[in-house]
Parts: sequence; structure tokens; C-alpha cells
Amino acid sequence: VAWLLVAAVGHARAQPQSITVVTDDDYPPYAFRDPSGQMQSMLVDQWTLWSQRTGIEVKMQSMDWAKAQKTMLAGQADVIDAMFKTEDRQALYDFSDPYARIEVPVFFHQSISGIVDTPSLKGVTVGVKEGDACVEILQRQGIDTLHTYNSYSAITAAAAVGEVRVFCMDQPPALYLLSQLGMESKFRRSMPLYTG
Repeated sequence: VAWLLVAAVGHARAQPQSITVVTDDDYPPYAFRDPSGQMQSMLVDQWTLWSQRTGIEVKMQSMDWAKAQKTMLAGQADVIDAMFKTEDRQALYDFSDPYARIEVPVFFHQSISGIVDTPSLKGVTVGVKEGDACVEILQRQGIDTLHTYNSYSAITAAAAVGEVRVFCMDQPPALYLLSQLGMESKFRRSMPLYTG
């Protein structure tokens, strides 16, 4: 996971007084809303510290992941945080060095067997989050039976009621959300499809 800048502040440019940072508001433990709707996250803490060290004000905006990406592409933000580097995204953005390595496996209900890698997903409906790197990775490998959700919470809620039995999700949020639902023992996971 890395944060990225659309336009780096060069030596010849004046330091900005503020930057706008967008991120996903459903990416626990890195970024999520508490029961009252307030953002709680390591990312908020990280950007607060960055602001204190640089003297540049950070205007943090947490929102639906697909909307965060559209906001960035529309030029309404300077940085998008917690974005995996993919082939398509490298053509659009400059990435910082990563600050975390996150594995992305496929999670599947304990009653299912035989899911070990991407080819074993052929013909299987896989829950994915709109705008997630997993969508690009799976599609590049010929998996097109994707059921899109607007958040990781929506995917795990659907999995809890049996609406989706296989899903691709970054491991830390998946384990957190499944635990919150008391479903962590009901789902197994493959080896990582990729690490970001």
C-alpha cells in the first residue's frame, strides 16, 4: 500500500500551504468510521504527524473507495492514500515507496474446497469491491464472474448471510470485518493472489 501524489512539489516550486488527501472510509484497521461516524485510523494519525513535521495542512477526506478514485482523477485531491500499485494505475499516478505490505488472498466459505489459485476461480462468482485492485488482477487473469459491492463491509455482510461465498479482499480488513461478524472461523483463505 502506498500513497501517491499527482504532482510532486519540486525544489523550484513553492511549498503548498495545504494538500487534500482522499482515502477509503472502509479499510480497517487503516481507515474506518466508528459507530458515531467519526474517522478512526492509522492513516489519520499518519497524516496528522506528516502535517506537524512539514507545516503543510492536510485536508483529509474519507469516502467510498470508488468515489475517492473519481475525486483524485477529477483533480479534486492531491493525494490518494492506501492505493495498491497496478499496471493500469502506474500509467496515471506517481507512487511513494510503500509503507506496508499487504497480502490479498481469496476468502471462501469452509464448505467449499478446491480454491487454491486464480485458475480455480473459473466459473465461480467472486465478491469484489468496486475500484479495488483485485478487480483488475482477476480480470487480467481471465476471471470475469465478479459480483461488485461498494465496500468491504458490504462484502463481508453478504458473506455472513450466504449471498456470496467467495470473495477477494485485502487480508487485514477481511480478518477484522469477519471477526466483527463472528464469522472468522467460517471462511478459509487461499495463498495470496498478490501482495501490494
